[in-house]
Amino acid sequence: MTPATLRELINRYYQIGARDLHGLDLQGLDLAAAHLAEADLRRTNLTRANLHRANLNHIDGYQLILAQADLRSASLANVVLREADLHKANCHRTTLINADLRESRLDHADLSHADLEGANLTQADLSHANLYWANLRHANLTGANLAGANLVGAKFCQTRMPDGTMRDSNCPLLPNGV
Repeated sequence: MTPATLRELINRYYQIGARDLHGLDLQGLDLAAAHLAEADLRRTNLTRANLHRANLNHIDGYQLILAQADLRSASLANVVLREADLHKANCHRTTLINADLRESRLDHADLSHADLEGANLTQADLSHANLYWANLRHANLTGANLAGANLVGAKFCQTRMPDGTMRDSNCPLLPNGV
């Protein structure tokens, strides 16, 4: 089956209301701008897949493999990506608001300008990740590995840091100056 045929098959499958893509091997598939919101992608292999600008909101991606995937400007709000592999993924400008990324592998990932507000990154491996200008407001980084991570310009406000402390270096001031 050609990649184009497989993409069309997945789109048709999704459009008829079937959201179960659990455990499929979709390595390298071009799913740019695909609409897969609320899909079951548990244990699916999307290594090196093109998901640029894809809508993956509310997916269940437990142990999902997105290593080296192109997720630029993709929307993954309110997703479960627990124990997921995003090693070397390109997540530039990706929306990961309220994402459950506990125990996930994000080492060497490009998360520059990503929106991780409210994300749960407990015990996540973010070593050598590029978090340049990432929004980490209200995120939980308890126990996360940030060794070698680029945090230049990252926004912290009520952010739980790896050691359990709270970081508030980018909280907006209230109108009365408090």
